[in-house]
Amino acid sequence: MSVKQTFENIGVIVEKSPKTILAIAIILMFLSFIGAGLIEQKSGTDTFVKKNSEIYQNYDHLYKQNFGNEVIIVLVESDDVRESEVLKAIDDFDMIIGQDKDVENTVSMASLIKSAAYSATGRSEIPEDEVILALIDQLPSAYVEQFMPETTHTLIMVQMPGSINEDNKKRVLAQVERTIEVVDFPAGTTAVATGEPAYMIAMSEEMTSNLGTMLVLAFILMIIGLKIVFRHVRWSLLPIPVILVGLVYTFGAMGLLSIPMTMASMAVFPILIGLGADYAIQFQNRIEEELTKGESAEEAIINTIKHTGPAVAVAVVATSLGFIALFISPVPMIQDFGKMSLVGVILCYLVSMFVLVALLYRLDRRSLEKEAEKKLKKELDENGTIADPTTVHISPLGKFLAKISLLTTKHYMVVIVLASGFAIAGLYADEHVGVQTDTKDFVPPDMKALQDLNKLNRIMGGSDQLNIIIRADDIMDPDLLQWMVDFSVLEEERHNQITGSGSIGSLIYSAYGSIPSDKDTVISITDSMSSVITDQYIEGGNLGVLNLKLETGLQTQQVSNVIKTVESDLQWYAPPPGVTVTVTGNKVAETSIIGALTSGRTDMGYLGMTIIFAGMLLIYKDWIKSLATILPIVMVTGWLGGVMYLSGMEYNPLTATLGALAIGIGAEFTILMLERYFEERDKGLEPLDAMETAALKIGPAILASGFTVIFGFSALVASSFPMLRGFGIVTVIAVAFSLFSTIVVLPPIMVNLDRWRLGRKALKKNIEDSKVSI
Repeated sequence: MSVKQTFENIGVIVEKSPKTILAIAIILMFLSFIGAGLIEQKSGTDTFVKKNSEIYQNYDHLYKQNFGNEVIIVLVESDDVRESEVLKAIDDFDMIIGQDKDVENTVSMASLIKSAAYSATGRSEIPEDEVILALIDQLPSAYVEQFMPETTHTLIMVQMPGSINEDNKKRVLAQVERTIEVVDFPAGTTAVATGEPAYMIAMSEEMTSNLGTMLVLAFILMIIGLKIVFRHVRWSLLPIPVILVGLVYTFGAMGLLSIPMTMASMAVFPILIGLGADYAIQFQNRIEEELTKGESAEEAIINTIKHTGPAVAVAVVATSLGFIALFISPVPMIQDFGKMSLVGVILCYLVSMFVLVALLYRLDRRSLEKEAEKKLKKELDENGTIADPTTVHISPLGKFLAKISLLTTKHYMVVIVLASGFAIAGLYADEHVGVQTDTKDFVPPDMKALQDLNKLNRIMGGSDQLNIIIRADDIMDPDLLQWMVDFSVLEEERHNQITGSGSIGSLIYSAYGSIPSDKDTVISITDSMSSVITDQYIEGGNLGVLNLKLETGLQTQQVSNVIKTVESDLQWYAPPPGVTVTVTGNKVAETSIIGALTSGRTDMGYLGMTIIFAGMLLIYKDWIKSLATILPIVMVTGWLGGVMYLSGMEYNPLTATLGALAIGIGAEFTILMLERYFEERDKGLEPLDAMETAALKIGPAILASGFTVIFGFSALVASSFPMLRGFGIVTVIAVAFSLFSTIVVLPPIMVNLDRWRLGRKALKKNIEDSKVSI
């Protein structure tokens, strides 16, 4: 059974059972709502770095699980945070929040002063102002610098388990914020919850809010777009509810397939709105075309699925193959983006072929036939006879596009040379486009949580740091402690970007004035310290951490350079024998994506081209068709790189996917034109006539589809997330280039390849005929 026979049988099923199809669609909607409730939101380091990578394993298993407890920081600001009233309010906060089941500990200047007061007087309480200053002078300077960087600011650290889940983390943050309101801070004193957990939670909430805004805007733009480019059909807005069904199915699939919602995956939904409308337009447009030929509603439905089903299916396969190329990205959120896109386009295609067609058929079968009769009557020629069905309902736009295809094919050499030249120059320029990977540049700059975090970093001199994990038989060995101090001093002196350090060695040095050579003295010093402080630097007897504080505002490439120099210094100034060190931390994990984006994006693009070409070879079994599919899209990739270079744009984790994305989406327009071209060739038309007829009949629908995709992407431009906004701008350009390539560049390529093949066949036949005659 041929492909068209298979789709014809599907058409018969749709025509015979529209009620059943719609009932099944409604049931699947309810199941999708259940699946959508299982979606997990992610915005942390594991969205940038694979969990099974060595970099993430070092960060998670060595650092985070041993030293990296989740900490909500409360930044307290007052005229003088050393005043007893301020410290008593902080103490009240500590006692209230410390009762929460998910709070392991709270550390603040209040708790440190109470501990110092207990050691001096036997009473754990906040003393009067004059005594407070004396107690602060007795505290190790490392303590004071960490919790009171200025006399006008102090910190409260609310420590949670490193394994705490997102829901409990949100609950604790809400409790912290409520406690801040409840505690009676003195007049002129303010307190705000900040830190990485608070920032990440706020970003997740902003993502959810932004996604809703984008979806609403995308639908509004889609309505406008359909009214402009699809107004010649009945029920021109019918694709909208069909798209909505496809989105609901996609949400459900995300939950059931455990695909998380990340900053990148948010962009999928406007994309699916555009592509879903595209598929719906192709089916609905073909139904209108079949009706204008005088077919009954039943025949129109069956023939539409028979002809349009396979054509759009090939386009969906090409688009999906482009998305599959994203799976090689080392960035997890790009992989999730590819998975969501792949699932979404397939679901949108199935919804368009089954739900849209069944719904259109059920809306009013008689109305369809009456509309067809009216259109046929309007097409009566001057002699009172019905015009040729093949020329019925040809729009002025279709005639214009047909002229364009004839013109570009006539001057094929000029078109192909210019298009290829710009593409080659663009591909070269693309290698010089910058990469933006600082995660704080991806989010809205006016987001309060980001502003609070930036303020904390300014006061603290930055919260970014490198963490050197130290493994030894005895972490308290005096020689090792001395190495910690010496190496810290060395790094601060050699690198301006390193502004401070911290380790168990530096704590002992701060408290004693030097590192004792006697281990018993070392133990007595650490025993006198608060375990809350020492636990930040040691775990058990054989694991420790040395933190190197980084300058605020470093670009990711600068951080990457610092990491390399620190690793080099560790080889040059190595720790004592038997001690191993590993440079890790959140900044190490984040900067690892630089190489992935700069090299991986090129690999994804070329892999996308290769996969689509191989897929088309498998489907068509014709290398000329396959080559004609991919060549215009290769050119689009080059043009896009050139535009990004000339406009000064930079790649981010989303725009880095554009190579595969442009190939996947652009291939669809190319394939739809090719499918119609070969349909006309099968009817006996010559190459030039077949291309003219294809442009005449399907050109307007492709243009309408392209504009709806552009409208869908345009919703991203209004996003408050700079990463999504940049992605939206560049993808709108990419889709516009894909349309231009399909209308202007594809016709001369396809017609000349086809003519070349015909010439080869004719030459071969002449040679064989001459051999026979001889």
